[in-house]
Amino acid sequence: MIKRRHVLLGLAGLGSQLVLPAVAQQRPKKVELTLVSYAVAKPVFAKLIPEFQKEWKAKTGQDVVFKESYGASAAQTRAVLGGLEADILAQNLQEFITPLVEKKLVRANWSQRLPNGASPASTVMVLITRPGNPKNIKTWKDLTRPDVSIVAINPKTSGNARWGALAGYGAILKTEGEAEANKYFFAFVKNIKNLVNSGREATDTFIKNRIGDVVINFENEIIVTNDAIPRDFPYVAPSPNLRVDFPVTVIDAIVDKRGTRQVAEAFTQFLFTPKAQTIYAQAGYRPINEQVRKANEKDFLKVAKIFNINDFGGWSAVNQRLFNDGTLFDRALQAAK
Repeated sequence: MIKRRHVLLGLAGLGSQLVLPAVAQQRPKKVELTLVSYAVAKPVFAKLIPEFQKEWKAKTGQDVVFKESYGASAAQTRAVLGGLEADILAQNLQEFITPLVEKKLVRANWSQRLPNGASPASTVMVLITRPGNPKNIKTWKDLTRPDVSIVAINPKTSGNARWGALAGYGAILKTEGEAEANKYFFAFVKNIKNLVNSGREATDTFIKNRIGDVVINFENEIIVTNDAIPRDFPYVAPSPNLRVDFPVTVIDAIVDKRGTRQVAEAFTQFLFTPKAQTIYAQAGYRPINEQVRKANEKDFLKVAKIFNINDFGGWSAVNQRLFNDGTLFDRALQAAK
């Protein structure tokens, strides 16, 4: 009896070993991912997502369905904090992921899980003008001339806006010092004719509604826009300029809750592959893959000097100087009234 019991227990154990891995390997025929992103990334994700779906289907036999949400970057982070169950967040500012880390929705090591600080591509800030550039706008200081009206994005709602405002301020700060940079910033804010919420809204206000003489936006945004409209809008990338990063992360608490970590992480990893890097380049982004970047460098404006956010002490230091409540942007906005 004792021997028989041992045999039965052994068979029971073997049975569980045989069955459980088989169950674990079974995949649902379909999995759904929710991607939440800053507004102007919609065109590039429209090309990236189908390529990933094809690769994942060929590899696993599983269909991936994407639900997508695009909007002003700060609002997108607030939506996730408010309960929007996003598997993946694509941002245009590292600081808009920090609140998710503080709420334990995203792990603190998120920027170390992927190459290049989890940013698959970059861009620079450009000044987009009317056809023919009738106001001859070429430099950051041209934005402070009394005859120039600006369509700007609100830095309270948009990472795009913070990059654009810092690019000009930082260029003057590094070349002429703090007093001149502050003077530039007050004059720049005074010339804002329309303050909108996102990069896409800025493009529509300037191009479709024909408001303003100039708009500051990502280089990739105007490259895509010029490809889509019947006439080109000229743009310049003043030097010094600023390298803009676009971090991406899975929302750990959500992918673990929904059981989507494997496919969500696979999508974020796909963004760094040569195929995805080529798609980024074709959509006007500067890819991090050196070979892909060199193959497409003719499509990007040459900039003699490009700073990065660490040259200004990181976003926490920049926000304390420029964008937090009561700091330079708020004071300049109040003075412009």
